[in-house]
Amino acid sequence: MTDTLKKGILVIAHGSRNQKWVELIESSVTKLKTHAPVAIGYLELVEGKGIAEGVKSLEDDGVDEIYVIPYFVCSGSTHLEEIQYALGVLDNTELDTHLERIESNARILWGEPMDDNPHILDLLKDRISSLSNHPSQETLLLVAHGSNRPSFQPIWEKTLMSMCTQLQKYFGFPSASFATILPDTIEDSASKLTEKHAEQIIAVPVFLSEGYYTSKKIPEKFNGFPHVYSGETYLPHHLVNDWLQEQVNRYV
Repeated sequence: MTDTLKKGILVIAHGSRNQKWVELIESSVTKLKTHAPVAIGYLELVEGKGIAEGVKSLEDDGVDEIYVIPYFVCSGSTHLEEIQYALGVLDNTELDTHLERIESNARILWGEPMDDNPHILDLLKDRISSLSNHPSQETLLLVAHGSNRPSFQPIWEKTLMSMCTQLQKYFGFPSASFATILPDTIEDSASKLTEKHAEQIIAVPVFLSEGYYTSKKIPEKFNGFPHVYSGETYLPHHLVNDWLQEQVNRYV
């Protein structure tokens, strides 16, 4: 690596037809403080701003090396393997993906998604604090997307278990657990918590931004259970920006 190497940052997010979702991502990225060129690439649903367009934008800026930051909640997302395959980080994938291989003259470096980063844990502490009044009389249930694929769900579970362990210790909940949309374990997990402890469940979504799951599907699953749920997601929260800035600072 030489002193003349020009570095670039490519932030990759899923994408959405919801313009508000896209604006939240773009607002977060524009707050980055760095001398390196920055581009955003979306996996899908945002016309003209795909991953290939993001790579081309950085190459047009003359970068020799692209640091990819996956703007995703968890390493267990199958989309991350798709993206790594498309960028040539992985030679093969068994996933059925619509992504084509992206040719680039720049060296591609792969970063890390959010997982249980300390900034993300602090964010969840904020979300929980706004709902919890008497932790010793409450239980915590984190709800995430998850995956039906056997090789990916354990990654979700490991991350969520780490979050639960640290948050339970911090707040002093008598019990803490997690549930996923895929496979659908929400009602089963809520039932087990209420069997152990009759107290109220503090239900918190582990999702990047508001959408169908957080506003409709998850709340419906808690019908009949003593719970409190606001549906507040990671965005908008300044700690997501802090996480992103930290990733950039580690590279440039």
